[in-house]
This record gives sequence, structure tokens and C-alpha cells, in this order.
Amino acid sequence: MNQSDDLKGRFEQEEFERELMVAMRAVDPPEGFAERVMARTRQADPVPVRAKLLTMPMRVRMWSAGAVAASLLVGGFFVREQQRQRHQREEAAAAAQQFEAAMRITDHALEHTQQQLWNAGVRFGD
Repeated sequence: MNQSDDLKGRFEQEEFERELMVAMRAVDPPEGFAERVMARTRQADPVPVRAKLLTMPMRVRMWSAGAVAASLLVGGFFVREQQRQRHQREEAAAAAQQFEAAMRITDHALEHTQQQLWNAGVRFGD
């Protein structure tokens, strides 16, 4: 993103924020609004509403509870298996890094030993 796009974006955001503040400004309610609302609440005939309860037979509830429990159990095993596999991958990566470091150290030590032998007059592979 270049500088002019950045400035244009900031300008558009500031313009949007200004428009939003104007639209969200506090507005006083019309005269007598509260009194009209209170009068309507007094006029309304309160009819109690009974909530409808959905009931299930005991057998269905037991099966549902068992299904939920089984789903949670399977999900828990799945999560645990994913964690175990991730841990195994991390250990394998760490072992590979350790092996590579050991190989570099060994190569360096062999080169150093070979150089010392060369300096001492011992020749290999000639």
C-alpha cells in the first residue's frame, strides 16, 4: 500500500466517523412522549402468557443425554489424539535437529583430526 492510498484510507475513515457521530447524536424525544407511553401501558390489558414447555418422554431424554455424552467422549478422545500426534511431531523434529547438530559437530571434529594428521605427515586415501 503506498502513501497516497494510506492517506485516502485515513480520510475515508475520518469522514465515516464524522458521519457516524452526526447520525448517532442525542435527540430529545417529542413533547409528551413519556406520558403517552405510560398511558398505553396502563390501558393495555395484561394477559398472562403461559410458556409452552417442550417435553420429551423419559426414553428420548435418556437417549439424548447418552448421545451428548458419547459425542463429548469421542470429541475428547479426538482432541487428545491430535495433541499426542502434535507432541510426537515436535519430538521427531527436535530429534532431527539434535541429529543434525551432532553430525555437524562430528564432521567438524573429523576435519580437525584429519588436518592434525595431515600436519603430522599421515596421509589417507593417496
